[in-house]
Amino acid sequence: MNRQDEFPSRPQKNGRSLSPVLIAVLSCVLTGLIVFAATFFSLTAYYSEKIDDYSENYVKKSDKYDAGLLEAALGLLDANSIFDLPDREALTEAMIEAAIAAMGDRYGTFFTDVEYASYSSELSGDFVGIGVTLQKNDDGNALVVLVHAGSPAEDAGLLAGDVLTAVDGVLFADGYDEAFNSIVGEAGSTVGISFLRAGAPSSVTVTRATVVKQTVISRIETYGTGRIGYVHITGFDGHTYEQFQTAVSGLESEGIDGLIFDVRSNGGGLLSSVGKVLAYLLPDGVIAYVDYKSASLSDYTISGENGYVRSGSSAPVLYCEGGHEITVPAAVLVNGRTASAAELFTAALRDYATPEFGSVLDVTVVGTTTYGKGTVQTTYTIGADNALKLTVARYNPPSNVNYDGVGILPGTVVDLTEDQEKISVYLRTQENDPQLCAALALLDQKVNP
Repeated sequence: MNRQDEFPSRPQKNGRSLSPVLIAVLSCVLTGLIVFAATFFSLTAYYSEKIDDYSENYVKKSDKYDAGLLEAALGLLDANSIFDLPDREALTEAMIEAAIAAMGDRYGTFFTDVEYASYSSELSGDFVGIGVTLQKNDDGNALVVLVHAGSPAEDAGLLAGDVLTAVDGVLFADGYDEAFNSIVGEAGSTVGISFLRAGAPSSVTVTRATVVKQTVISRIETYGTGRIGYVHITGFDGHTYEQFQTAVSGLESEGIDGLIFDVRSNGGGLLSSVGKVLAYLLPDGVIAYVDYKSASLSDYTISGENGYVRSGSSAPVLYCEGGHEITVPAAVLVNGRTASAAELFTAALRDYATPEFGSVLDVTVVGTTTYGKGTVQTTYTIGADNALKLTVARYNPPSNVNYDGVGILPGTVVDLTEDQEKISVYLRTQENDPQLCAALALLDQKVNP
């Protein structure tokens, strides 16, 4: 019986036919691929449009830096360098500090939380410690040049001239910084201090506390037949004005023929602080002009009037009822470390002694050319724990002539020898300080012509 050939009713491949189930599966897969392709290209076009829109409208653009280039460079460094990138915080800090340095801002600083707390404490005039100012001796020990008034060190009997040799057994001679840092601790805690007084060893236990920094020291110097009030200002912080006003008014009440203001090695401080001090000394008028770079910040003038100090458009603040100004001849002692607010102090007194201001004061500047910093810094908090200090303005004295980068040239130039320079300004006297003697002689000539 012959077999009748069947007409193939299904597709065949390699001589084999496909089952109905396989055909159904292939159809579904093909349909899925078509749908996926359509969806993929549709979503790609959609998100590409969104990314372009985001880049155009939301990504912060700057012609000052290339974030993409920075990210690419850091990525290559991280992936390929044999050296490790620092951690995230250290790298961020380094990049900010590099930007500050590249801008040429000599006074800009990036602060960590601990650094900012220390900086703020210094400006406020309050700190936790025992209340001494030290100078490193040639033998590595620490000479006490100042015991702050009302401090734990004063209560414990420490004196200027004592030489600290150890703190809680840590010898200064073995590591000055380690011993120095051992003085710091929490308020209420105690620290053992070993010291020499006139060569004899001694020790004392001191309880740490919050100390008000003493930035003003005063005394009366006698020279010839004159009595000259001497006022040493070490900085301008949150407590300086009150200490200064107390010192000057006390000297005036004792009767003085002249005044010496010593701002040698005074690195400056708060503009508000020096403004109040100058308002106490100067006649009514301009104290300083502040000139901002940013158009969003308004320039302003600081001025004094009848005991009030006004900063720009702000309400005037009363500091001295009825006003006050010096009426005796004065001298200002300066050196190459007299900077910032201390230079404004110097320049303002000098300006009011010029014909341009009617020569209403009699002031002479004595010493060597000052540092030359006539700029203002502002500190901004950034992130959760950090702060950024940057230079935002210049401030000019009443003459409106800025001295930034130039300094103030004294009317009477007097240099110190190398050995005299090594003597702490706290310990200088007529016997070892030619600048002080020159100021005294100058004032004596005016008092007793």
